[in-house]
Amino acid sequence: METDQPLTSLDSTMRVFPTVTNQPTISAFDCQNLMKQVNAFRATALEGWDGGKIEVLITGRSAYVAEISLSMRHDIVVTVLSSIALVGAVFFIGFRRWLPLFGMGFSLLLCCLIGLAVGLLIFHRLNMITVGFCAILVGLGVDFAILIYGRYQQSRSEGGGHRVAIADAVHSLGRAVFFGALTTAVGFLALVLSNSSGFIQLGVLIAIGISAAGLLMTTVFFLFVPRGEVPQQSDWILNLVRNYVHGMLVRPRPILAVSLPILMGLLIVAVVPQIPLTFEANARSLEPKNSRAGTALSLIMQKMPVRWEPVLGIVRATTEQELHDFWKAISQHWSDLQRAGKIKSYSTPNALALSAREMQRNRQQLASINFPATRDSLQNALTQNRFNADAFASAFELLNQLQAASAAEFKVPSWRTQLPPTSAWWFLVERYFAQDSLTTTGFVTTNAPVATQEQKNVLARELPVAGIPITLSGWSYTLTDLVPWSHRQLLLISALMAVFDASLLAVLYRDLRLWLVQVITLALAVAAMIASMKLFHLPLNLLNVLAFRLVLAIGVDYGIYVLLVWQRSHEVARDLTGVIKPVALAGLTAIAGFGSLGWAHNPTLSGLGIACAIGLFWSLAATIFFTLPAAVAVRPKLPQEHFELEHA
Repeated sequence: METDQPLTSLDSTMRVFPTVTNQPTISAFDCQNLMKQVNAFRATALEGWDGGKIEVLITGRSAYVAEISLSMRHDIVVTVLSSIALVGAVFFIGFRRWLPLFGMGFSLLLCCLIGLAVGLLIFHRLNMITVGFCAILVGLGVDFAILIYGRYQQSRSEGGGHRVAIADAVHSLGRAVFFGALTTAVGFLALVLSNSSGFIQLGVLIAIGISAAGLLMTTVFFLFVPRGEVPQQSDWILNLVRNYVHGMLVRPRPILAVSLPILMGLLIVAVVPQIPLTFEANARSLEPKNSRAGTALSLIMQKMPVRWEPVLGIVRATTEQELHDFWKAISQHWSDLQRAGKIKSYSTPNALALSAREMQRNRQQLASINFPATRDSLQNALTQNRFNADAFASAFELLNQLQAASAAEFKVPSWRTQLPPTSAWWFLVERYFAQDSLTTTGFVTTNAPVATQEQKNVLARELPVAGIPITLSGWSYTLTDLVPWSHRQLLLISALMAVFDASLLAVLYRDLRLWLVQVITLALAVAAMIASMKLFHLPLNLLNVLAFRLVLAIGVDYGIYVLLVWQRSHEVARDLTGVIKPVALAGLTAIAGFGSLGWAHNPTLSGLGIACAIGLFWSLAATIFFTLPAAVAVRPKLPQEHFELEHA
């Protein structure tokens, strides 16, 4: 180890002490308990030291697992509470009602419980990435409550009774809620194609939860809407929306003259290569914020540039003889690669993978030896040279052991039982052998750190031996797969989501003009999202590329809500006024739900939340200021009062 991977830095200011821990498992709780002991040691290790400034830094798997699990616990509390607070604030500002707000929260709680229960039945165990489930579901599920309740309030303010207002809300927006839940659920279910267990679970749970939300917000939610509720006497948000709708229905082109140049300008920013979109392909971008284990690892790599993680070759055999044959062939092959300069060095458990065939051959060879004559020859030599026979007792004992080993019934004890539990050799042995002694690991030190897919492909081609099942692994080796994986997520699966959205809209509208308006809106919203990330220097990383398909899945809902009302309404001004206010509030709550993930310590959730919040903002803005005016421009419908004035 010291030869290939030095334990002391070149400037002698850092020394690495590899340590094998005795924690029972690598679970989060065991790692946390271990790090409590480690931190207690760090607090007392330097007591009495007066030799200058010195630091004890800890890194490794246990340190990372402990940090990540604790940060996830923080993220659960912070993101859920902040999401609930932001969503609740938007709802109350929009409607100024406490009991429906409580009903919305109760319905969302049921949605979360249903999602978790079904998720546990499907997966049995939930991954840490799913901690963002509740925060996201709160931001999305509330959309349906806001839409339905906004239309209910409008109906009540126009003089309708409680039952009539409920029927009007469900009849007017039930279809839109159904398709909104469908597109969002499909968008998250598309995470199943990510091949990441954490995102698969996240997608399935949110799909289940959002489907439940579509049902509960049109049923259970109304249990918390009192029959004697007094309609709002003044609603400044609704008045603003009403004025906008009336002006837009009569003169949509001035609105398009403002919104279209802005969106087209952002489209140009999105496509021009002179303004780059940063893509962080380094897996370090996925580390928790302010990670002490990450800082320690960075310092080691900085001080010891020749240290990097080896590639692991994992071999599983069915018998000890097979294990010996496997490693003998692998060791010879890796030795050839080393001589050819294709790898720097290697180490294998070949010397400890004993051969039953060789032991039998050795036993037969021992059986051919005349041990009594050998013993007499040794005794005679000692006597002739006047040596003390007692000083050679160990030699006679060795002859006795060899003679015993030559017997057919003799069983060679395992070398594992010959090492005392406190032996330092266990540090070496446990690098190679799992608890199952037939599962073993060899180590290959490459000529340079594995950082690209090309390097991995070369190693995957060179290191295996034909006919021997070997699994190549290692942190750096495995992470090289994330770059092509993220590109696949960004391009292929986002394209599939776009095709699904376009097909659904074609079936839903059955109107080429409205279909084109909606598709163009989606394209402009995604382009505006990319442009914003460029202008604000927000990088894409290996995982937040999933934001594009989520924006496609969620952002399309806003257009569906307003265009379905526009297409089927006979009281255009009234119905659009009743839907745009809830759509705007729903968009703000979704932005708040995703934006709350920005406070997460885990950069996976944080980056995903910020990217989705930006995308949803532009989807909402494009729907209100481009989709609707464009639909009015290509298929005019005058408001009822304007029609009556012209008729008169």
